[in-house]
Amino acid sequence: MAQNSRPAFRSPSLEQETVEELSRRLLEITAQLNASNRSLQHLQQERTEMLANLSHDLRAPLTAIRSAVDYLTSGQSLSAQDIEGALTLIDHRTGTLEHLIRDMYELFTLEDPSHAFSFQELDAPAFLEEYFYTALPDSHYAGHLLCLSVPQDLHATLFADSGKLVRILDNLLGNAAKYAPAGTKITLSAAPSADLTSLRISVTDEGPGIPPEDLERIFNRTYTVSFARTPGSATGSGLGLAIVKTITERHGGTVSCENAPGAGSIFSVTLPAKFLQS
Repeated sequence: MAQNSRPAFRSPSLEQETVEELSRRLLEITAQLNASNRSLQHLQQERTEMLANLSHDLRAPLTAIRSAVDYLTSGQSLSAQDIEGALTLIDHRTGTLEHLIRDMYELFTLEDPSHAFSFQELDAPAFLEEYFYTALPDSHYAGHLLCLSVPQDLHATLFADSGKLVRILDNLLGNAAKYAPAGTKITLSAAPSADLTSLRISVTDEGPGIPPEDLERIFNRTYTVSFARTPGSATGSGLGLAIVKTITERHGGTVSCENAPGAGSIFSVTLPAKFLQS
């Protein structure tokens, strides 16, 4: 005798819980997708703004070079001084282009997650001292007084890529030398955090400082240096500071900028560190 087939019993409360759980998960996924979409839109907007800024920064030196070439080939009777002046302008503007292209390539490379860093343990005070005395005779800092301020009892170890740290320091010191008046002091310093979990490395200058509205975005790759900070000089792309931020974040650290009391600015990177109690 055939048995009657009955549908499996389902608890109304269980069905309700399942529907509620699925609805909750669907809302979470939707929220995540919306957040990802906003993030992608922000990145796209940031990239568009950066490319627009770079286009402007590339156009200016190219225009100057073209003008100098036209001047040299105009058929006018030019003195040796005129020719030397035009060639010097071409040389300087070519250097500007090379610097900008190098920074563009480096930034894009650093932002690639597959780009490997060579991490190793570094004695922070020894590393900073060696870097400082190597940088001291650099012509980029001529006319400025470079100072090193590292506590003698500081025993800190960084797990870092030494080449990338050199790039950070080059960019911060170069930035200070570019905007600080000749004859002023530029200080490279280091100090532990209050909880002894990180080391703050700072570059302090005696320049014009940073406009308050720019402090929060000065490390962004879309930031363009204003004439307010560079009176009488050309604007800059700001890629050097974006490179500093990218390298620092790849080390698990943070960046900051503040105006120094009185005059000048302080650019800092804070990196995870281990400390040996003296």
